[in-house]
Amino acid sequence: MIGLTLCVPTLLKIVRGRPNGEFWTNPPIFLALWLFATVLLANNLVGILGFEQLNQVDAFSLGTGGRIPPVAILASQLPFVVLALVGVGTGIRRGARETLARLGYGPISLKHIGIVVLFILAAFALSVAADALFSQLQPDLYRKVGEISSTLFSPKGLSPISAVLFALLIGVGAGLGEETLFRGAVQPVFGIPATSVLFASMHVQYGPSLLLGYIFVLSIGLGLLRRYVNTTASFLAHAGYNTLGILAVYFFGL
Repeated sequence: MIGLTLCVPTLLKIVRGRPNGEFWTNPPIFLALWLFATVLLANNLVGILGFEQLNQVDAFSLGTGGRIPPVAILASQLPFVVLALVGVGTGIRRGARETLARLGYGPISLKHIGIVVLFILAAFALSVAADALFSQLQPDLYRKVGEISSTLFSPKGLSPISAVLFALLIGVGAGLGEETLFRGAVQPVFGIPATSVLFASMHVQYGPSLLLGYIFVLSIGLGLLRRYVNTTASFLAHAGYNTLGILAVYFFGL
């Protein structure tokens, strides 16, 4: 109901063709508000607080009963890209070039690539530390979250080539979808902290764990890459970090 109520002023503005109005009825700002109202409050918060009950009914299995299939990965990330494109007015207020500029996609230099590599390594090291702390402070939840992650994202049992392709699919898929929406479309409107709260809340599979704090910190870092470089850099960092995490499990058992 909250989401539908928020839609009314913006729809009236579009139908009546009025360029002016309350600032929050502008499509990008409305998109951010809608995400907070319907996704953060109505969906993610319930998912995090009700983690135990959702886990008992296998809500995190996505109906696969095992490793997440490629189709499910694409299906879960494509709506993020579509929502971002619609939110910034693609095809209505902006053409392709203007859309890419608004979302922050553009070329990066070798220096920036070096920064991205350092970011990936630092984020991975921090994730190992956060995981160790999680296992000590919340052992029961750590076991449950580990079962979910190993079921959906474990590359074990795959050939080396298949494992690399699986890792790249997870990395590029999640990186493209989430960075386009959160860093590309939402961050310029709501800023880094609020966007990071929304981003962290999307990871309901971690439940009410301290890993959400780590995800928030990771999002802050990605947001800074977006601000001081561009979304291409944050996408590469996100994709590289996810890919490295899965390959580390496959080749080193981390």
